[in-house]
Amino acid sequence: MENRLKRIEVAIIILLVLAVINIAQPFIAKISSNGSDSTNQIELKELPSDVSKDILNKIVYKVKTDFNRSNWEGLFNVFGDFAKSQTTVEEIEQTFNKLKSATGNIGTYAYSHYEYEGEGNGADWFQVQYKCRFDNGKGTIKVSTRTVDGVTEVVGIKINLEEL
Repeated sequence: MENRLKRIEVAIIILLVLAVINIAQPFIAKISSNGSDSTNQIELKELPSDVSKDILNKIVYKVKTDFNRSNWEGLFNVFGDFAKSQTTVEEIEQTFNKLKSATGNIGTYAYSHYEYEGEGNGADWFQVQYKCRFDNGKGTIKVSTRTVDGVTEVVGIKINLEEL
């Protein structure tokens, strides 16, 4: 009989803990969503007026053709002055040569979406994402831009192979 009472006590304690968690869950969810609301607002900022999907597609086409031809100087020239001041053609060649050996050539690609990454150093920073197919699988091309005083330039290109 005493063992049975202890089991009932343990069951009651477990039920109380579960009840408290259930009651607290909406408050925890509200606190968590408050942090993400500001992120959603940031992501909703429109692309700058000098960046249309047509211009972005031309940039990605240039990235594709220069990457596929191993034209590293051409790929370097896709970048704006901000990025060029921080890298060299040789660094581009070294990095993208290794990447190309893993991905193969870039095949088809299509615009996916963009994200506003925030404001910093007097500039608005965006990342534009394209889904693509490489010789060796599926992946993404991400083009990072920075806009200062209404002028946008490419500051980064990230190529990811997601699926073999």
